[in-house]
Amino acid sequence: MGIFGAMETAVSGMSAQAYALDNISGNIANSQTIGYKRIDTNFQDMIPDLGLTARITGGVNATSLATNSIAGAFKSTGINSNIALSGDGYFATSQKTTTTSGASSFSSAPYFTRRGDFTLDKNKNLVNGAGYYLMGYTVDPTSGMANSGVPTTIQLPTGDMPPKATSSITYQGNLPTTPSNPVDPANAYPPGVLTPAATTITAANESNFLNASIAGGSVTVYDAKGTPATLQTRWTKNSAGTYDLYYENNSTATGTAAKWTFLQNFQFDSGGKMTTPATSTVAVTGLAIDGTSPGPLTIDFTGMSQYGDTSGQFRTTNIAQDGYSSASLTGVYFGDKGRVYAQYSNGLQQPVADIAVAKFNGGQALKRLDGGVYQQSDQSGDPIYGAGDSNILVGGLEASNADISQEFSLMIATQQAYSANAKVITAAQQMMTEAVNVIR
Repeated sequence: MGIFGAMETAVSGMSAQAYALDNISGNIANSQTIGYKRIDTNFQDMIPDLGLTARITGGVNATSLATNSIAGAFKSTGINSNIALSGDGYFATSQKTTTTSGASSFSSAPYFTRRGDFTLDKNKNLVNGAGYYLMGYTVDPTSGMANSGVPTTIQLPTGDMPPKATSSITYQGNLPTTPSNPVDPANAYPPGVLTPAATTITAANESNFLNASIAGGSVTVYDAKGTPATLQTRWTKNSAGTYDLYYENNSTATGTAAKWTFLQNFQFDSGGKMTTPATSTVAVTGLAIDGTSPGPLTIDFTGMSQYGDTSGQFRTTNIAQDGYSSASLTGVYFGDKGRVYAQYSNGLQQPVADIAVAKFNGGQALKRLDGGVYQQSDQSGDPIYGAGDSNILVGGLEASNADISQEFSLMIATQQAYSANAKVITAAQQMMTEAVNVIR
């Protein structure tokens, strides 16, 4: 081999170090790229097949070494549509294609990425900064169950959320043993005992009624068209010692028109436990508030009590209902378990899909493509869907796993190795010159 072998070996060394420098330059260039995985360089020695006493060190070959399994640091952004994976796995994404006629479709074969800077496009699809669309499993908005089929491109509803009429009200609280406004037989309306028989209070007599009652809280209810109305309530403790619940049926009533309507009589035992109504859930029909009729509904009075309270006021513990008005889409919300929700202007959220997270037995062998995505290869194996031990972090992104200081150290070492190999060639050239001079 001799001098020519030394030169060939040095050339292979220079080529390998140049290859390493190429990877280092790419790592430095992508040190701020979201979800980027650096490419390290693996050096392999090449030994000629010679006898035991003639063995030489040989040259070197450089190959790439993927770092797909090494996560970058989590960087909080405060943006809810930014997500990152903690642990192994990749987001499944699709790529949009457009036909000559202008129609759009998405690739059926998924691409896999750790880049999670997703935003909504004009068609309510979730797309990241590299142009890849998030995929997942559709969720039934009523049952909340996700399908178990093939993941598809996630699209939020493009229309408004339809209204829902109130069908159930939860009403809980504590009535004082002695109200702050006890019944005054001279002012109470109607005179004498307030009978629980569809009693109404006219607008003309409202003043006496207010003086003989305490506030019971309010809740907004909705009819089938989503029209809101405020269900305002008040309590009177009648001369029989039991409580009557009234609601305001017409806030603009005047004169002899009914303004407050009896709803339910309540009785409690000596321990403050409710005995009337006998069941905690009461069906109500014909409820009308300022012309708005939610329709038949039930009111759950579970938890109503009558304990001593020095304030003499009704203490609310929970007043809620299940109706809502129509609403427009305002954005997207990611749950910490990977569920995607559509956010609406009425403050409600509707489940849309579960994010598809894929793992591979041979993740290091995935085919690397532009935009921080990977494709399945023969060596990677098929994708295994399911988050497993991975957690989806909301409100932040996975940074590049390339560290500039580390890359600069490698660059200096690579430069020194390249120069050393060049000096070997210079030395070999000088030796060849000496050999030629001997002949002369």
